[in-house]
Order: sequence, then structure tokens, then C-alpha cells
Amino acid sequence: MSLIMKCVIVGLGYFGKIIQNKLKEFPVDELITIDPFNPNSDFKHISDVENVDGYWFVTTPASTHHTILLELFQKGVKNIWVEKPICNTLDDTLDIFSKKPDDVFLYCDFTWLQHQAIKRLGDVNDIKHIEMKWMNDGSMIPKDVNIVTDLAVHPISILTFLLIKSKDILEKINVTYANDMSVLINGFSKNGTTFNIEVSNSSCLKTRNISVYCKDDVYRWFSEDPGHIENLGLIKSKDAIISNIQLFFSKNSLGYPLDIARTLETVNELFTNFDK
Repeated sequence: MSLIMKCVIVGLGYFGKIIQNKLKEFPVDELITIDPFNPNSDFKHISDVENVDGYWFVTTPASTHHTILLELFQKGVKNIWVEKPICNTLDDTLDIFSKKPDDVFLYCDFTWLQHQAIKRLGDVNDIKHIEMKWMNDGSMIPKDVNIVTDLAVHPISILTFLLIKSKDILEKINVTYANDMSVLINGFSKNGTTFNIEVSNSSCLKTRNISVYCKDDVYRWFSEDPGHIENLGLIKSKDAIISNIQLFFSKNSLGYPLDIARTLETVNELFTNFDK
């Protein structure tokens, strides 16, 4: 890979530090950090950085994304990575896409879509049912988002990916149970594929299970055995975040952000109004 001239990280919190560490795998000539609350950052504000060249990573809380992205557009930054979700409401997401200059490359890191198991499951045909469980250990949900926006976005993005790969789209989605710690989601697609998603932030173990039921076989992947898919065998293990950064540097967009944002907002609205 040719030399990447400059990278700028806006937000040096939990995920910003992960990106900072992952960028060590790339030939980055200059790495600049911006964070008003971190004394170890190079600058406090975006306006403190004079040049707009390079690749900018927005890893601040979701509630700040809309304001920061508009500031970067106005500043003239051309290559922008934004941590999922793009914004914490669909209206703000649509507003960002309507105001994004044509020459700006905006990349959202739906990290799991670069996981080798998910990419391999996307190759299977005749999907009839998808079952996913996303269990967390009760930690790491930021205060400005809820369980849907922070955790359920992962299986929702995977569901969207699997349906699009099958030339299918969502027809109906339901929230059948919801509280601040757990949510159950089900529904069906245009072509009749059904799905169930369970997300919980109160599990003792952090685990992810995905089962894909097809016409002739069942394919299961468990995070406890990340290099293997039942009935498909071994898969290559790659760092999904690094794969996302490679796509960002090559300006190769997955092309799903609005589809995922619409589904995420639908689930979030149902979650917010559940039992009201």
C-alpha cells in the first residue's frame, strides 16, 4: 500500500483509541488526534487543524456525529469515516446525506460486515430463516444511545447484508419484547425469509450466535469458535476493523448505510414506543 499522508482521529475515547492502535498496521506518515476532553490529544477542536487533507475518523459519541460531519463538510474535508451509527436518528442521517458534497467520500464502519464468517454466510443461497443472538456482558453502552442503537445495530446490519446478498429486502419488522437491557426482534422479507434477533446487555457471557436455515442445509457460526461455520468448515480469520480501514483508504463503500439506517430507526422507534 502506498504511503497514507495523514490521518486525523476526532474523538480519542474508547473506539478512537482502538482506531489509533489499528492504524499502526498501516504506513501512516502523520497521525493527528482531536479531543477537547483528552489531555493527550494533539488538538482540542477541529478548527485548530488548518489542513483538510488526509483521512478523517469520527469516533465521538453518536449524538455529536451530525454536528461534526456538517463541520467537516464546511471545512472541506473529503475523506470521512464515521463510527456506527452515522447519526442517532434517521432524520439526521438523511440530512447528512442530503448535505454531503458530491466529492466527499463518507464511510460508516458496520464492522461485522467485514467479518469473514458474515461474508461467507452471505454466499449461501435459498435462505429461509435467520436466527441471531447478540449477548453482551452488561458493559460498554454509551449514555447517549440505547441498546438498539449501540448493540442491535450489529445483527440489524448483518440481516440487511444477508438479504441484499440474496437480492431481497425487508417487508415487515416487529419488536416483540423490549426493555433497557434486552430486545427481541422478528419479521420477514419480501421473498418470505423469516428472522428472529435476540439482543441482551445482561448476559453473563459475551457471545454472538448466527444460524442461517436454507433449503437444503443449516449453517451456524458461534463467536466461541470464530474460525469455523457448521456445514461450511474452516474460514480465514482477519481483523474486521483493519478490513474496514482498508476499504476506507481504498474509497470502497459497502453501499448499505441508508438501508441499515432505515431499519435501525424503525426498530428504535418500535423499541422507544414499546408498551406505551
